[in-house]
Amino acid sequence: MGTTQLAVFLENKAGRLAEVTRVLGDANVNIRGFSVADTSEYGILRLIVDDPDRAYSALKDHAFTVHASKVLCVRVPDHPGALAAALDALSRRNINVEYMYPIGIAVIVFGVEKVDEAAAALQSEGVTVLREDDVKKL
Repeated sequence: MGTTQLAVFLENKAGRLAEVTRVLGDANVNIRGFSVADTSEYGILRLIVDDPDRAYSALKDHAFTVHASKVLCVRVPDHPGALAAALDALSRRNINVEYMYPIGIAVIVFGVEKVDEAAAALQSEGVTVLREDDVKKL
């Protein structure tokens, strides 16, 4: 049981995330979900993709350090307290949650240095940038 997740270890510098996504796009791999954790020197990009074997091979072929593991993808009901109930079920069984992240929603949060400049750059590429009121309605 479980879903294959790929973890890619990256230097924390401009362009590295773009390079991974370009490699996957060129390999015709679709990203279903992701999470980025970083320190000042490196980052870990966790990926759920439609073809983990092809993605793994493509990343290895481009000299990325990549690791495959099994994770659970779950659908939590959309109401207040549902996530707490799911986490409580694991806690009662002494199961530690090491990390978690959402997938399957086409809204992505970008943590960037220059918010207004980044918004303009994304909008120039046809990307819809949500206002705070839009996010509240999700």
